[in-house]
Amino acid sequence: MESGAAASLPAACKIEYWVSPEGNDAAAGDQTRPFRSVQRAQDAVRADGRRVSCDVFVTLRAGTYRLGQPLVLDWRDSGMNGHEVTYRAAPGERATISGAIPVRGWSMHDAHLGIQRAYVGPQRTRQLYVNGVRAVRAQTDPYPADFERTATGYRFVSPGKSMPIWTNPAGIEAVTVTQWKMMRCPVASIVGPDITMRNPCWDNANVFQAPPGQAALWNFRLLSRFENAYEFVDRPGEWYLDSSAGWLYYIPRADEDLATAIVELPVLETLIEGRGEVDRPVQNLRFEGLTFAYATWLQPNGPDGYAADQSGFHLVGEGHPTNVIGHDEHAARTPGNVRFRYARHIEFRNNDFVHLGGAGIDFDTGSQRNAIVDNRFEDISSAGIQMGGVGADDHHPGLDAQVTRDNVITNNLVRRIGREYFDAAGIYIGFTTRTTVSHNDILDVPWSGIAIGWGWGLLDEGSFPGLPNATQGQWGQYDTPSTSRGNRIVHNRIKGFLSELWDGGAIYTQGAQGSSLADGELIAWNVASGKRPAAGGNTFYTDGGSRYVTLFENVSYNNVPGTTNFGPCGLPSALPWCRLGESSSALDADRCSSLALCWLVIPYGGDSGGCVPHGDLLFVANYWASDAFATVCPTNLTVDIVHWDNHIITGIIEAPARILREAGRQRHLPP
Repeated sequence: MESGAAASLPAACKIEYWVSPEGNDAAAGDQTRPFRSVQRAQDAVRADGRRVSCDVFVTLRAGTYRLGQPLVLDWRDSGMNGHEVTYRAAPGERATISGAIPVRGWSMHDAHLGIQRAYVGPQRTRQLYVNGVRAVRAQTDPYPADFERTATGYRFVSPGKSMPIWTNPAGIEAVTVTQWKMMRCPVASIVGPDITMRNPCWDNANVFQAPPGQAALWNFRLLSRFENAYEFVDRPGEWYLDSSAGWLYYIPRADEDLATAIVELPVLETLIEGRGEVDRPVQNLRFEGLTFAYATWLQPNGPDGYAADQSGFHLVGEGHPTNVIGHDEHAARTPGNVRFRYARHIEFRNNDFVHLGGAGIDFDTGSQRNAIVDNRFEDISSAGIQMGGVGADDHHPGLDAQVTRDNVITNNLVRRIGREYFDAAGIYIGFTTRTTVSHNDILDVPWSGIAIGWGWGLLDEGSFPGLPNATQGQWGQYDTPSTSRGNRIVHNRIKGFLSELWDGGAIYTQGAQGSSLADGELIAWNVASGKRPAAGGNTFYTDGGSRYVTLFENVSYNNVPGTTNFGPCGLPSALPWCRLGESSSALDADRCSSLALCWLVIPYGGDSGGCVPHGDLLFVANYWASDAFATVCPTNLTVDIVHWDNHIITGIIEAPARILREAGRQRHLPP
């Protein structure tokens, strides 16, 4: 029976199916009669019994493949007997797998403001792109001064004024940005001057209480802005979608003509999902030369909102108890728009992950021997790359198949991530064994470049309380080490970190990373520069519970210490501690005294530092501006933190050329 493969197999036993946007799913699927959809090619591969002894290729011709539903792969789609199934672009061509619908048919709606609109039907999304540029979700000016925090939300308190009339209040979202957190909660209702926030988001965003006599810093108090109302559309580049009525509103930028512009509205949340099972993993798949673009993530629109804990992990559902440590034991990951679970021998090489609304690529529990090599991750709402989870199946799994181990992340470009969730890292590593993160370029990230670990010691052997106010055993008692061991972060270049938040680093570690320095975490030959000058944080940050970490021959330059910053003072929603500015004049001091809610600027940051590390930290032969271990926490500095043979430099010219040359992406890497 004729199929996409040639009737007689070549000596190498290569089976190839072809796909083209101009193809036909009723065709044979060969080069001259290609399929139209990737799903049709998947069905053909799954039904082809010859893959037990052959490599299979699905070759996509140039063009855009708009998915109506995710491409879901499981054990039935795997390569068999050591053979691979490869999804790839045709040689010299680029194929885009998209979760967006095109938007056309614009007309003028408000000539005074320049608002145009197009009918898109009952769609839901959180992003819009015009000519490949992310548009700005309509929002108020930063730090609106007319709103006071209440137990259930905010109240309009401007004397002599009435609460503005905002249509569709249930679509509006309040945003707060403070320290290492960014939270987004939807509005439930507006009655008179009172804005009631939606639960469980509001409750979850306020579980982080303070001990008696101290101020709660990490709750949803400071109002950074409101988003997503038609009334907020007042600047070029801003957009608003009325989902119920189906109208999309946008003010084009000066160089945009909507009659000819390419406008993409992402509506699909998942492009590819590898849905392995603990006893039936998805495996032996390869993706090469493809572009994954234009997907959204809709959970923050719903009642859970986005109540951040740290590094893209957040609280969902009810029942989270209040705590005084700033973190919750049960946090959910931000899902990847391309995601895998219980996946083995999956390789992504030379792909682009762009214009995405969740995390870029996400390997969850039970991911083993996978490779992410030579890819580009850019313009992504959350993290670029996630590897490993933070749940009990990750830190103390009952089965070897649940361990995330022996994965490689190398030679990738990760740039401009965290566009919508500032608390995300460029690359995040959870509880994993022998993960290698090497030769990556990580540029322009709002928080940390690379973050690794979870639990702040509370999930480690012996339950070390690695947070101020934490207590031993608070999250359970463990008698064996976690799966975090043997991880290597080497030869990476991180440039431009903490661009939005503070209290992070170029490379951020927490929790025990092994059972000894011999099988602990190695951070070596990395080059970090360009921290936002005002941002307090540590370039190489060994945070709560960090243990068994060796930092060797890393370079840090142009990373001056910053300050703490809890937002502007004088607002009805201001935090009890906030920043007055750079001045230390008597006027500032008087203002602080009169407001009784200000904490003047505190310098914070260094090349090394952390809050309540466990110890067994070795800093050897690094090149940086200071050997001092920086902290704003009640860290016990008598723990085993060793600085030895480090070199004090004043700039890049004093760093070894070999370290600079070998950091970041390399032109040629072995396949």
